[in-house]
Amino acid sequence: MAKGEDTKAALLLRAKQLFWTRGYSNVPVREIAKAAGVDVALISRYFGSKRGLFEATMADVPALDVRDLETSEDLITAIVDLFSSAPRNGPEPSPTAAILANAGDPEVGELVRLHYTRKWQTPIEKIVPDRSKAALFSAALLGISVAEKALHLPGIAPATSDAYKAQLRQLLAGAL
Repeated sequence: MAKGEDTKAALLLRAKQLFWTRGYSNVPVREIAKAAGVDVALISRYFGSKRGLFEATMADVPALDVRDLETSEDLITAIVDLFSSAPRNGPEPSPTAAILANAGDPEVGELVRLHYTRKWQTPIEKIVPDRSKAALFSAALLGISVAEKALHLPGIAPATSDAYKAQLRQLLAGAL
């Protein structure tokens, strides 16, 4: 990888770690540059602005792929498989952390909500056309993420266990 690409990747990783855990408005660009070990001017060079850097982090949020799903049961199975196999405790915070830290931000909140809608809510609504039920489904997804990752509720089974899969399946089925 070329030095420029290494620098860009380092900025993106550090920005993701800081923006997604502390929130866009709470993180100065100088802190991101310092954490990445580069000059602050490189943020403008590679991303145009602080907002451009934030937008680049949001591009990394994975989208829900529903192309092969036909029924709500297919959707539940896909979500259970995805959530029970997702990496945890790695160097990058989860997309749920990004939503929690930034959805209410006056500068980037709308962008976060648009990304969630485009990447998750709209695909869910393709399988669950009742918008109310689709919204409850999303609320259940976000709720279990918060219960597991932020609140560390002791009643949530370990994420890779069959008990977790059963809990998640029950929660999602109940939302529908």
